[in-house]
Amino acid sequence: MNFLKLCIVFFLFVTNKSLALDITVNIPIYKPLSKSLTTSIPGSSNIILTKKDLIKYSNSSINEIIDKEAGIKNRSIYGNNSSGSKSTIDIRGMGAQAKSNVLILINGQRLNNIDMSEIDFPSVPIESIDKIEIYKGNSATVLYGDGAIGGAINIITNPEINKTSKNKIIYKNGSFNNNEIIWNNNQNYDNYNISTYFNHTETDGYRDENEQQQNNFTSEIRFPRSNGDHFIAATYSEQIMSTPGDRSQDQLYTDRKGSDTPDDFVNSEGGSLLYSSNYQLKDNLDLVLNSSFRIKDSHSDLQSTAYPSYSDTTLTNYQLTPRINHISSLFGKNTKSNYGIDIQYADYKSLRKKNKKAIPLHRYYAWQSTQSIYAHQSLEFDKYTKLGLGVRAQRNEIAIGDILNTNAPDYSGWQTEHETFLDDEINYALNLGFETKINKNTLIYGRLGNGFRYPNIDDRIGGSGGTSLNLKTQKSNDLEIGSKFDSENFFSNFSFFVIDSENELAYDTDAFENINVNSTRRFGFELKTTKQISKKLIWSNNYTFLKAKYTSENQGTYATDFNKNDIPLVPESSLDSILKFNLSDSTKLISSIKYQDDMRMESDDENFQDTKIPNYIIANIDLKSKLDYFFFTISLNNLLNTNYHNYAVASSSTIGTYNAYPEPGREIIISIGSEF
Repeated sequence: MNFLKLCIVFFLFVTNKSLALDITVNIPIYKPLSKSLTTSIPGSSNIILTKKDLIKYSNSSINEIIDKEAGIKNRSIYGNNSSGSKSTIDIRGMGAQAKSNVLILINGQRLNNIDMSEIDFPSVPIESIDKIEIYKGNSATVLYGDGAIGGAINIITNPEINKTSKNKIIYKNGSFNNNEIIWNNNQNYDNYNISTYFNHTETDGYRDENEQQQNNFTSEIRFPRSNGDHFIAATYSEQIMSTPGDRSQDQLYTDRKGSDTPDDFVNSEGGSLLYSSNYQLKDNLDLVLNSSFRIKDSHSDLQSTAYPSYSDTTLTNYQLTPRINHISSLFGKNTKSNYGIDIQYADYKSLRKKNKKAIPLHRYYAWQSTQSIYAHQSLEFDKYTKLGLGVRAQRNEIAIGDILNTNAPDYSGWQTEHETFLDDEINYALNLGFETKINKNTLIYGRLGNGFRYPNIDDRIGGSGGTSLNLKTQKSNDLEIGSKFDSENFFSNFSFFVIDSENELAYDTDAFENINVNSTRRFGFELKTTKQISKKLIWSNNYTFLKAKYTSENQGTYATDFNKNDIPLVPESSLDSILKFNLSDSTKLISSIKYQDDMRMESDDENFQDTKIPNYIIANIDLKSKLDYFFFTISLNNLLNTNYHNYAVASSSTIGTYNAYPEPGREIIISIGSEF
């Protein structure tokens, strides 16, 4: 009832003409699939990657390209360069929980599931992407909701309607028997446009038992109407992947490519349907309607352990996100406003059993829904200064049920049927930011905001120990200040930030269940620079310094004082240095060096391990050339053949014992293609 009252008050607020008087300005071109392109988020250190930025790295995956930005780390388990799947993007040091603390969207629709399954970035055809919006910290919480504590990434696939029809065919071949075929087709008709993207990828992977196949199909239709534009996208994705498992501290150096899990695999199949439209209600007032349906069926078979398991999980997701974009006058100042409602419903079914043919031990049934209202305004005091204010109220509901079959072959007397769990909760987010130009080249900005993350189903029933049904909602407070300098041949963006979190969701490796950590702090700075050395030479650097610490004492069943301990999987320093050399109008050479500092292994929350994940330096080179209708790219990754890994799990009881996931050695990829 309180939520209904809040909705009514919100409706009265946004429809009260006394608060917003229409003014005559040029009608902007609204981007229906982005909430932030229409109304910016002042005070945030946002990044926009355009199609031009993505084309530079045509042999790289989406997560690899995003990883080059300051404050962002890509962490892979099964080899980033050879498969790119099951990767986690971490923004501002979220560590092991990054997959749930960084919000991933496509066309404004959430991809994060109500379990902790990774986002399959290879299922998004890179050729279909028009731009990628990246917001760091919890600045995007007001617009997109919970889970954006570390940041939010919105992948947008709505390029301009092409005036001519065209085809593009690309073939890639590389190390580890890597083969990929890409076909893109764009058909332009009198009043609508159809784009189709298909790619098939297969690879043996860097390690034994690391094979993968991926098939993706996407079709998008855009058609303008007198009252607005309409956009429909349908996708299908299939992934078949063997999982090579980990390497012990000894195997990492004696047999880093080996595998002890020859019978393990993870397969998934899914599809989605999205509809988006915008309607011009009157001058400077647009109604935008976004909606989507998404389904995914995943199978994991892990038989190469002392406790074999098989899971069959189906996730169905519905989203409806209408909003109003309004350009108006508030207290005599120009203002751009977003007012919207976000509704999401997710259904979850999972069978957990000993093997594919066995009777399920557990049958989990769950659903989760969210209903949100938000308002965000960007107020221009003058042509130099802008103020942003946003507020969001979000209601989360969850229900979890479990059926335990005592006749299942993997039943043991200690196992119990989990109680039925029901919960609902309302959380609020506020974001206040400003930016002002102090001269024609320099802009300073700052922001205060809060975010939250409502515990998902894997938080509550995950782990091999007891359940954690009554977890608290994780909450964070952000402070960010920075400056941007932009001249004819030099650009820089410096940002200092502090993120304080309470009730942070984490895993207790002693009790094998999830817990709330009392408090944490992450602080540091990011520096991005781009220097035009000459007409042919551009040098870019992205540097991050970050400290991630526990700021409270004992946690869960741990007896150790956590205060001032390092949070695992967060490097203190990292650098991406990129040199782009235009050899000619049609040929470009891009070289890059990546440095990452050492960091604590996952589960080493007590900081008692002497060994850390070592620091490393990786060098890559890309050569691109185009001749008439043909083009090719040669990429050399890990040029120095560095042995490294960026993910490992430490023993919580034995010093010097851990398991790691090696990354690929030197790799060459050659792609050739034609556009006609």
